[in-house]
Amino acid sequence: MLFFCPTAKVVWKLAPVKWDGIAELQGNFWNWWVAVMQSANEAHGLDRIQLTVSILWQVWKARNKMTFQAERGNAKLIVDKAHSEWLEYEACNETNGRPATPAEENGQSKQKWEPPKEGVIRINTDAAFSAKMVRTGLGIIARNWRGKIVKAKGIGTRRRGVPAIEEAMAIRSALEMATNAGWTTIEVQSDCKCVVSLINSSNRQDCKLQTILDDIEDLKKNFDCCVFLFIPRTANTCSHALDQFAVKSVRIIEWEGSFSSWLSELARKDMGLVTPFCN
Repeated sequence: MLFFCPTAKVVWKLAPVKWDGIAELQGNFWNWWVAVMQSANEAHGLDRIQLTVSILWQVWKARNKMTFQAERGNAKLIVDKAHSEWLEYEACNETNGRPATPAEENGQSKQKWEPPKEGVIRINTDAAFSAKMVRTGLGIIARNWRGKIVKAKGIGTRRRGVPAIEEAMAIRSALEMATNAGWTTIEVQSDCKCVVSLINSSNRQDCKLQTILDDIEDLKKNFDCCVFLFIPRTANTCSHALDQFAVKSVRIIEWEGSFSSWLSELARKDMGLVTPFCN
């Protein structure tokens, strides 16, 4: 049922996660699942397992619709739905709902923002959402190797955002800003691990973010060096504050050369023990 009905077979062919090495175990779900769980300690193992669970759930729901409502499921839509829900789950965990680790609670491992190497522009991005206002906000802040803000942007939009999509759009907007500024060597940092992983991955078929990811890939060609890095929220507080500000704004906010005092002060605090700078 989960593997061998016609629709399920197509679903697993389209799915972005593959378990070809244990396909022969699919006749016994328990044995197959034990083999799946053994990958937990491998690179991206937990991500693969979580995405697999999402796919299994969507296949099961499609089976119920077929059984009780005589509604045949579309394999591609099933995969897209499973992938989209997994991305939302990951984005929410990374951006809004990740519990603090014991070390963080004790204040022992709160990573702070640090300046990049000389000649590099580091751009931090983040996205925020307001269900009450039905708005999203993107925060983008660029700093040089001295820790000085060189450009900042807040984009507020009236829509119900999907976390992973908004986080990816923030990164795309950062690349557009960097292109217009003429920078050649940049680092883009985000606290949305799943989106950063997708950008750095070569395996992202049938992904809801595909169009945005393709745009990012094209924009990346405008730079001599462009890397994408995941960082914890504690090292991304400036862009987080900026996206919260953008949610409430009715226009796009851009700063260059002169910056709001609250943003400059927050940038100083963001650096932790790094020597303060003056804008």
